Amino acid sequence: MKVKITIVTLKEPCSACLILNNLVKEIMAKLQKKFDNLDIQYVEFSNLAMIHEIEGLEVEKFPAIIVNGEQVTAGELPDINYLISAIEWGSQQHE
Repeated sequence: MKVKITIVTLKEPCSACLILNNLVKEIMAKLQKKFDNLDIQYVEFSNLAMIHEIEGLEVEKFPAIIVNGEQVTAGELPDINYLISAIEWGSQQHE
């Protein structure tokens, strides 16, 4: 089954957030090669009032990574092994 990953960022991030965003994109590209069941969506907000529309977003630090509606990171570079565990957990939810 598909695992939905949502990456939430700001349209005009600070320089540190921009660096993190690019690193997260690199990690997601590697994970997409490893797993064929990922549905990765990137959401950029220019208006913070709209972020409450994202299912699973609890901590408003960016970039935020949400796996199957469950936020797994907020404002930090995620450990790739942690993300692999979250993806495997997300895959098992649908079995």
